[in-house]
This record gives sequence, C-alpha cells and structure tokens, in this order.
Amino acid sequence: MKLLSTYLKEMKIAFRGFYFYIEVVMAAIILIILLVAVKESPVSKEKEFLFYDMDEEIVDTFFKKAFEDGTMVRVDPVDFDVKAQEIEITDKETGETKTKVFEKETITADAIEVYNPDTGELDKTMFITDTEEDMIRLAYSEKTIGAKIWLDDSYKSHYVYYTQGYETERMQSLLYILHNDDIKVLNDTADSLTVRKLGDVEVLNNRQNLVPPFIVLMGSMMGYFIVIAYIYLDKGEGVIKAFAVSPSAVWKYLLSKAFVIMTTVTFSSSVITIPVMGLQPNYLLFYVLLWISTFAFAALGLFIASFFDNMTKAFGILFGGMMVMMLPALSYFIPSFDPVWMRYVPTYPLMQGFKEIMMINGDAKYVLTQCGIFLVGGIIVFLLANVRFKKTLTV
Repeated sequence: MKLLSTYLKEMKIAFRGFYFYIEVVMAAIILIILLVAVKESPVSKEKEFLFYDMDEEIVDTFFKKAFEDGTMVRVDPVDFDVKAQEIEITDKETGETKTKVFEKETITADAIEVYNPDTGELDKTMFITDTEEDMIRLAYSEKTIGAKIWLDDSYKSHYVYYTQGYETERMQSLLYILHNDDIKVLNDTADSLTVRKLGDVEVLNNRQNLVPPFIVLMGSMMGYFIVIAYIYLDKGEGVIKAFAVSPSAVWKYLLSKAFVIMTTVTFSSSVITIPVMGLQPNYLLFYVLLWISTFAFAALGLFIASFFDNMTKAFGILFGGMMVMMLPALSYFIPSFDPVWMRYVPTYPLMQGFKEIMMINGDAKYVLTQCGIFLVGGIIVFLLANVRFKKTLTV
C-alpha cells in the first residue's frame, strides 16, 4: 500500500509538471506525421549503378521486354558531380587491394526507372555508365552497390559486384549465389545462410514500418531521459533530502519513479500505435515488452542519476548514451549496414522485437526471449541503482 500511495503521489506531481506533457505532445506530433506526411507505399530513392561491358545493341536486348511492358522506362541522362577521390578496392577472393586516384569531374550516366509490375510503384533507378571506373566512382560516392556485367564467348552472363565493405556476410553471400549456377558453390554458400520459413507473415507497409523505432524512442529513450530529469528535479526542490529521513524504503521511491515513466510511456505509445496499426499487433506481447523495456531503461536512468548532482553534470553521459542508443536505427532502415557490434546495443533487439509484434504471425519466441533478457537486466540495474541511492540519497 505504501508503494501504491507513493506511486499515486508521484503521478500527481508528474501531472503538475511539464515532462509528462512533453511526451504526450511528442506522441501526438509523431502520429500526425505518420498519418499525414508518410505514405503507406514508399517513394523509392534506391539507386543502382551498372556497367555493361558489351555492345549497346546487346544491352538493349536485355531490357527489350521490360521496355515493352512498361516495367522499365528510359528517362533523361543524369549528371553527377564527383569530387576528387582515392578509392581502395579489395578483391574478396584473392585479398589483393588496389588504390585508385581520381580527379574531380562530372560523370553522365544513362538512367532507367524500374517499376514494380504488381503495384506500378517505382522500385529503383538504374544508372548505366560508359566505363567501369565511372561506375565504381558513382557507387562509392553514393554509398551503394555497383556491378559490372559482361558476356563470355558462349554468351553466358558474368557479374562482379562492388560493395562498400559494411554489408553483412549474409548480404554478400546472397549476391555471390544470385547469378551462380555452380551446384557446389550454391550448396556451400546456401548452407552458411540462416533461413527462416515465413509462412503467412506479411511485411509492414512504409508507415507501419516506422512505428517500432518511434516506440523505442518514446518508450526507452524518453523514459531514460525523463526519469533522470525527475530525479534532479526532486534534488533541486529538496524532496530527496526530505525522503532520506522518512521511514519509507529507498527502493519504493525509485520504483514509483519507474512506474510513473511506464504509465506515461504506455499512454504515449498507444497514441502512436493504435491509430496506425489498428488491431493487427499482438497487444498483449506489445505491452509486456513495452513495460519491461521501459522499466529497464528507467532503471538505467536511475543508476546514472545516482552519480551526479544535477542535470548539467550528467549531460555528457546522458547525451552520449542517447546517441549510442539511436545508432541501431541505421541498421533498421538500412539492413545492408549491420555490423556485429551494433547488435549488442540494447535498442537493436528492442526495435526488432516490436517489429515482430507488429507483423501478422511474427516471431513470438524472439519477443519473449527479449522480454526475459530486458527483465533480468532491468532488475540487476535497478538493484545497483538502489544500492547507489542508499549511499548518496542526501547528495
């Protein structure tokens, strides 16, 4: 009962403050952006740079049928202003590295728009260069994959891909087997890939795909920030000093703060999720993961707050922590950029967990596993915060 009364008192204080309303207003703004500014079907900005080492007439035969049925449309050539570059190119098979130096110049590439035959939406834009070096420079400048295609004497196609170096091993393996008809190579490479049967899983549309990172932002990141703000607000107003001489246990005070954050996050996340996703998600799993992850990040915020006297002193580590936690959004939106170290940032599995919840027949086992990990981690960090606050409560 003491914990409940402390929680209710903290909620009243939160309603009188402005941090609660900041989160609510942010949730409303995000919802408006998703519903008004974000289309369900994305406008593709994907670029593909190609060099065909063959006669132009042969290249045209590759695209003849696509041009006729309208899935490919030739548009005006595009000029790219490319700065002076020094590019290192490593052959994956031999390990040999070559360095090429290029001067600043303007490269003109033929452009072809590729449309999805089912939806009619633009999938990507292909840029075909006159030389292999032009293709390499443009792919390097635009931070995307380039390819060289040629025919041997028996008119069999061959491909060489130029990647950026940050692509996952799985992505590189898929490119390696994409055009390979050597059975041994196909079997050896395919065996190294992890394959999951999708069954009836449906992908999220562009608008729905933005919900998981926003939920992580509103739940984990804002909870982590606001709980620290609440602690320093209490320190500034002398609430903590008064609490230090009260008979109530320190953990009840800290847990009530976490519960306030969990309540706020529940409301703000619901404002975003329900209007966009409707009844599609598994809301039982959604709120379980939301509450557990928010508790874990609130506990982290409490632990960090115990080391500093005020927000100014804690700002460096607070801001740095938020920047690190936001990095997995890069892998979320750019799947080819997925370095191993990124997977150890807590928000990485959290975004994937919420994405699984949003999908029809998502991987519930993965979500429950993450719930267990965040719950254990949150409890450990909370206990450490409790120990710290017992020592520094009156600071």
